[in-house]
Amino acid sequence: MINNRPNWANLDKSTNININNRWNNALTRPARPGWWKPPGDRVGYWNRWGNGVRDNWYRHPYHSGCFNGAWWNRHRYPLCGWHYHYWRHNYPWGYWWRVPAWGALTSWFIWSAPADAWSEPVYYDYGTDGNVVYQDNSVYVGGTEVATADEFAQSAMDLATVPPPENDEQAAEAQWMPLGTFAVSMNEKDTDPSMVIQLAVDKNGIISGTLYNSDTDQAQAVQGQVDKDTQRVAFRIGENENLVAETGLYNLTQDEAPLLVHFGTERVENYLLVRLEEPADESEPSSP
Repeated sequence: MINNRPNWANLDKSTNININNRWNNALTRPARPGWWKPPGDRVGYWNRWGNGVRDNWYRHPYHSGCFNGAWWNRHRYPLCGWHYHYWRHNYPWGYWWRVPAWGALTSWFIWSAPADAWSEPVYYDYGTDGNVVYQDNSVYVGGTEVATADEFAQSAMDLATVPPPENDEQAAEAQWMPLGTFAVSMNEKDTDPSMVIQLAVDKNGIISGTLYNSDTDQAQAVQGQVDKDTQRVAFRIGENENLVAETGLYNLTQDEAPLLVHFGTERVENYLLVRLEEPADESEPSSP
């Protein structure tokens, strides 16, 4: 299901190309120069929100074991075709908690991407005071109108829906760079979130990950993709056909990553991914 585009995301190819072209123009010929670098007050806003989450996270011991060796040994591995799971790549579990460097990411991919679009790292910041804004049923990126609200959600789902690997061997041969582990906070008052997500990216820009809900003790597969023209990242979660989340690749190198969550074309919500430190437990799971 995660590899099949839902019926509501029915953009034709030309519309998707037009959205990307307008978005790329916002990057290369910006209406507001420097919009990709948020002002200090916005950085401070996200940092205060993130610190509130981290303070609670490390205070509660039931959070500390997420994605360590013992956790992987107790939970089913939610595979969805593409997966980074470390037993296939001879890395310890702690490797997947590492913080990626932007310079390492820009040289990681094997694609041919527009140089102008990658000349600066873009920090996507959603909401009224950010650089991705909803206004009069249109979406503006850096002051440039790129799509209607419905088209924007559909294009996110289109980006996040990735064809599966041809076989298990192709999946096993993929090389992955860790993007780290984040608490998923739904609003500023959600300082003790139950959800945590771990992400990685392969050399073709495919995103793989796992979302864990400590309230239900359930893990779900995460899968998506990086857009080579805009640095946009979109991913899907489990078998949900309506939910798709997006952020920027550079966001995922920072301690706080604003996240825009689409619930089909009906509504959007602004979440925050809050980077977490690797837990101390050094236990390793047995091989599956």
